[in-house]
Amino acid sequence: MDMKKYIAIFAAAAALLAGCKDYSYESWVPDETFSRTGEVSFLATFENLETKAFMDEKGHGTWDGGDQIAVACTDGTLVTFSLDGTGDTKRAIFKGTIPSGKELGSVAVYPASAAVSCDGASISLKVPGSYKASVSSTYPGVMLAAIGNDWNLAFKQALGFLKLTINNYPADATKILLSSPDGALSGTFKCAVSDVLDRGIRPADAIDKGDAELLVSAAGKSVYAFLPVPAADYSVINASFRDAKDREVIGQPLSDYTTGVSRAEMHDMIVLCGEIAAPPCRINIGGERSVLDEVSDGVFEGEVEVPASTSFVVELEGEPFGFATFSGAGGLGSISSDNSALPVAGIKSAGKSVKTYYVKRAIGTMASTAVANNPFTINLTSPGKMHVRFDISDPTAPKYNIRLVEEPDPAVIFHEDFDLCTMGGDYMAPAGGNGSKVDVYDGYLPASGTVTQNNGNFTFDYPEDASSAAEAKPEYMQAYGLQDWVFAYASERPSALQLCAGAIAGAMTTPAFSSIQGSTDAVIEIEISRFSTSSTDPVFFILENGGTFNSGTIVRDAYVAASQAGASFPEASTALSSFQNGGTTLELVDNDYFPHSWNNADIDKPVSHIRLEASGLTANTKLKIDCPKGASNAPRIFVFDIKVTKK
Repeated sequence: MDMKKYIAIFAAAAALLAGCKDYSYESWVPDETFSRTGEVSFLATFENLETKAFMDEKGHGTWDGGDQIAVACTDGTLVTFSLDGTGDTKRAIFKGTIPSGKELGSVAVYPASAAVSCDGASISLKVPGSYKASVSSTYPGVMLAAIGNDWNLAFKQALGFLKLTINNYPADATKILLSSPDGALSGTFKCAVSDVLDRGIRPADAIDKGDAELLVSAAGKSVYAFLPVPAADYSVINASFRDAKDREVIGQPLSDYTTGVSRAEMHDMIVLCGEIAAPPCRINIGGERSVLDEVSDGVFEGEVEVPASTSFVVELEGEPFGFATFSGAGGLGSISSDNSALPVAGIKSAGKSVKTYYVKRAIGTMASTAVANNPFTINLTSPGKMHVRFDISDPTAPKYNIRLVEEPDPAVIFHEDFDLCTMGGDYMAPAGGNGSKVDVYDGYLPASGTVTQNNGNFTFDYPEDASSAAEAKPEYMQAYGLQDWVFAYASERPSALQLCAGAIAGAMTTPAFSSIQGSTDAVIEIEISRFSTSSTDPVFFILENGGTFNSGTIVRDAYVAASQAGASFPEASTALSSFQNGGTTLELVDNDYFPHSWNNADIDKPVSHIRLEASGLTANTKLKIDCPKGASNAPRIFVFDIKVTKK
C-alpha cells in the first residue's frame, strides 16, 4: 500500500483527527546502531507539504504498513527495504540487507517502485502517469533522502502537487487526460540528486515523456483530486475529459493563467467545466455513465460490465428512464420488483406466489422515472456483462432490450427459456386479476385487442389461426424470437408458454435444429408443469424429421399447495419408458411425477424436469409438444424451458 497523508479541508476536521491520534511513540527510544554493510536499519521521516491544507494538528502525515523504499549501493545498484511494523506513524523503521561485497550508497527513494537507476551523483526516477481521483488523501508522489553517517533518513518531496476542484464535471467522463506544452507531467526523469533535493524534478529533466491521467469513479457535479507533477511554471495545463470508450466529452485548459508549482508545495486550482449538451442516450449504473452508440436512426446499443447486484436507469436527453410498470421483466437475474411483470401485479407481494424468476433477457417499454419510478434491476449470481439496446425512435413509447452476455457453449444445439414471456393471464391471477390490458401490461409490441390479465384470450396461433382469440402479430413474434416456431393455441405466461385452454387443443413445434451437421446423439431437457384438475390427459413429445428417443428420466420438484393446508409432497424421480412409434414419441400421463395441482388457485404449479437421451438427430429434426383433446378437455400445460445439447 502507499503511504497515507490524510488531508482534511477544514480545521475542524483536523482537530477531530488530532483527537484520535496516539503520539506516545514520540517518547520512544530506539536502538540507533548503524551499518553500511549487511543488515541495515533506517529511521525515516518526511517533510510536510508547504500548504494551508490541514493534516493532523502538527501538519503531519503517516507512513503506511507495507511501504517500501529503494536504497542505492555505491556501485549504483538498488536494494529494496521494507517497513518494519504496521505503520500509521510519523517515523518508521525500514530494514534491508546490503548484498555481500557491496556497500551502502548515498541516496534512498520512496516509493521503491519510483527508483529506476543510480549513476554516481545522478538518479533516474519514474513518475507515475495514472492516478485515481480522491478527496480523502494525497498521493505521495516521489521522495528522496540523502544517506549520511547515521541511520536517520529525512525524505524530501521531489514533486509539487495540484489540488484540483473541478466543478460542473461532465457526467459521461470517466477520466481526465492532462498534458502541457511546457513538458512532461509523468515519465522517467534523470537529474543530479542535489538538484532533486533543492528544486525538485522539472519537466526538462524528462528522458521518457508522458502525460497524466486521472481516473474518476461515480462523479457528481464536482470532482476533487490531488495530483503530483514536476515543479514548473506551467503556461497551460490542458484537460481532456473522456468517456469509457476514450472519446472526448469536452476539452479545455485547467486555467487561463500561468500555474506555478514548486517542490513540496500544494497549489490550489478551481476549475469550471464548460456546459455540454446531454447525449441522446446513455446508461447510468450507480453514477457510472456510458454513452451508447447509435447503430441506426434512434436505436442505441452497447455492452457494459455490471456487478452482481445493482440498479440502473437510461438517460434520454439527460432525463432518467426506467421500465414502464408491468412492461417486461424490468431487469436481469432474480426479479423481485412488484412493478415488474415478474411477478405479476403484486401477486408475490400479496403472498399468493413464492416463485422466483431468473431471467437472462428482458424486453419492454420505458417510462420516465418521474412518471413511473422503476429503475432497471440487476440481481445476478456473479458480476457479468450485459448487452443493451434502446429504441427511442418513437419518443412516446421508447423500448428496452437487455440480455446477459454469456460465452456460447458449442455443445448446445438449441435453447429457449421463454424469458421474454411475461404476460400473466389466469395462471398468475385466477378468479380476480387486475384487469390490465395487454397493451398496458406488456407493451413492447402489443397485439390488437383489449385482453385483460385475468382472461388470456390472446394466442400465439402462429403462423396459422387455431382459435378466434386475438392473435399476436408477426412483429410481436419476431421481437420474442419465436417467429420460426409453429404454434396452435399457445399463449404467453410468465417465463413460459401455455398450451390449450378447456376444450381447445394446443401444440408447439420448435424450429429445426439447423446447427447439427450430419447426425448426432443428444440430450433433450424440458421443464414443464400441468395446470389443475382439468389437465389430466396425456401429453406427447414427438421427434419430427429424424431421431429417436432411447431413454429418459423425470424429476418432480417438491411442492406445497397454496389452496390446501398440509397438502405437499417431496421431490421424486423415475425412469421414462413409454416410447412409441419406433421411439419417435413419448407419452406423459398424469401421475406422481407429472402431476396437476389441486385447483386453479394454486398459482405456483408442480414443476417436472424431463431429461431424454436421443439419437439420430439431424439439421431437419424438430421437437413437437402436443396436447390433443381427451375425453373432455385438452391438458393445459406450461413449458418453461427447452434445451438440446450434444451428447
